[in-house]
Amino acid sequence: MSPSPEISDTLRKQLDSLPTEPGVYIFTDTRTQTVYVGKATNLRSRVRSYFQAGADDGRFLFSRIVKHTASIDFIVCTNELEALLLENNLIKKHRPRYNLRLRDDKTYLSLRVTTAEAWPRVHPIRRWKDDGHLYFGPYSSSRAVHQLIRLIKKYIPLRSCSNAFFDSRQRPCIEYEIGRCTAPCVGLDDEESYAKMVEEVLLLLRGRDRSLLDLLQEKMKRASEARNYEDAARVRDQINAVEKIMERQHVEEHSQGDCDVIGLHRSGGLCSIHQLLVRDGRVISSATHTCRDAGEPDANLLQAFMGQYYHGDKFVPKEILVPAEPQGLDVILTWLASKAGRRVVVKVPKRGSKVRLLEMARRNAVARSESDGHQLELQQKIASRLSDVIEADHPIRTIECYDISNIQGTLSVASRVFFEDGEPDTDLYRRYRIRTVRGSDDFASMAEVLERRFRDGPDRDPLPDLVVVDGGKGQLSSAVAILKKHAPGVSVCGLAKDRLRSGRRTTERVYIPDHGDPVDLAEDDPASLLLQRIRDEAHRFANSYHRELRRRSQLVSGLEEIPGIGPRRRRALMQRFGSLKSIGAAPAQELAEVEGISVALAESLHAFLNSPEEPDVEEEALEASLGEQPLQPPDNN
Repeated sequence: MSPSPEISDTLRKQLDSLPTEPGVYIFTDTRTQTVYVGKATNLRSRVRSYFQAGADDGRFLFSRIVKHTASIDFIVCTNELEALLLENNLIKKHRPRYNLRLRDDKTYLSLRVTTAEAWPRVHPIRRWKDDGHLYFGPYSSSRAVHQLIRLIKKYIPLRSCSNAFFDSRQRPCIEYEIGRCTAPCVGLDDEESYAKMVEEVLLLLRGRDRSLLDLLQEKMKRASEARNYEDAARVRDQINAVEKIMERQHVEEHSQGDCDVIGLHRSGGLCSIHQLLVRDGRVISSATHTCRDAGEPDANLLQAFMGQYYHGDKFVPKEILVPAEPQGLDVILTWLASKAGRRVVVKVPKRGSKVRLLEMARRNAVARSESDGHQLELQQKIASRLSDVIEADHPIRTIECYDISNIQGTLSVASRVFFEDGEPDTDLYRRYRIRTVRGSDDFASMAEVLERRFRDGPDRDPLPDLVVVDGGKGQLSSAVAILKKHAPGVSVCGLAKDRLRSGRRTTERVYIPDHGDPVDLAEDDPASLLLQRIRDEAHRFANSYHRELRRRSQLVSGLEEIPGIGPRRRRALMQRFGSLKSIGAAPAQELAEVEGISVALAESLHAFLNSPEEPDVEEEALEASLGEQPLQPPDNN
């Protein structure tokens, strides 16, 4: 068939120039926004099939993809696996409107027990490494991870400090004083006793609660017989805490060890994918990913889900249970095996406990589908209401908000937060150092930030439906000028806090281009509540960055103003004395004993730290700066 005559001449020429090699194709609209990304073993054949007269592949959104496509770009790959990886990267980067895209595809927290160290510790981590330590997880609930760490610290007092801090101690820290550490750093605990605590932690994390309870019962009995009643009471509390954990875990144990289970349910225009994480035969956590149903076959959905979910540093188990065989299974298996460094099995179970696990995942997907559907319906109403408020000709699904923060014109910074369907998407949060503006000029600062964000370039983030600037007419005029130049299709408004106007107090003032007076929104208006939430989040994000820069500025005035005190010497001082207070209290002769510190430099350092004009430097912040690694510069955009 020949291409449909309704398409433009530009699009027809692009279709005629497509190669026959495998690769990835990118559909963009008239605003150069990416609407769809796909892969193909033959680019010409696959892409041209979209534009044949009467073409329809059965997807609900097929006609919309074709209708909104104004231009086609492509990237040639050497094979289908390379195309799969590139497709996932482009979906994550461009966030196409009509692709399946996970809203919650972050790397989940895991726990690492540093058993390769002489004195192991437990701490959360996101990336697994082949470093000889033991890893547990991943866990979909970060709250559960931190609650577990607090429990361990309270009842099994392993050290929690960094190696640099541990090696520099000359006396116990406050963790020892409050009973959260046994102070092995200064010889107050021996290796045998400490190893027993590590064993208790491993039993708890491996889910062998009964073995741990038996061990603790014996430990309490010995302490009681020896009349060490305080120790017996502490172990009793530990037993109670473990039993409470066991009560919360009413989950069947399974024989297949580590596996991920993927359940799928479609209803009311939504597709819900639920994932159970099974580790050491126990379901430890789960998560549901809900998106709009584009009418893709189950095989395509599962391929897209697995490609995005296991992309990056995700842990890949030995087995993945699915309700249907994903499209391109051979390519997926090759890719997963290369990531895991071992064979990975993707299986559609037919009988036994694995079928029951798959049914559990499906039931969870069904349960979440209804609640997520109500939430999505609410967000659609808010998007429509917000569109009416700002007089936009399209629904408002994606919003960016900008805020400027400074103190008397110093350390000026800006923040950008991103919300989609009423929920924050931290992957698109950005923070900026103001480079060209001197003093407190919020209008010029806003113009600089928006110019840097929206100017054309290969790394420009996808455009939002609406830009919100924190402020009134001045900030809005700066934003309008930049958006007309770089992103004319993006709506914009200004949001100012309430004040007394015409004898009454307004809740929020929304400034719209070409309108003299602001729009007053009622306090309980859903659009007002959403805008306030986004503005407050931008304000929080800007202030947190500003506090960080103030802390760094204080650190500079604390030591780096002394000539000759660089990162290496600061680290040596910290390893010797442990804190800024100890450095200031040490005599110059003792400071000179530190490697790299001359007598003259020691005297200058001692005089500076004991001067009445010494700045107020937070000790904790300085210790963080003098630790294992220097502070990293901000990720400016």
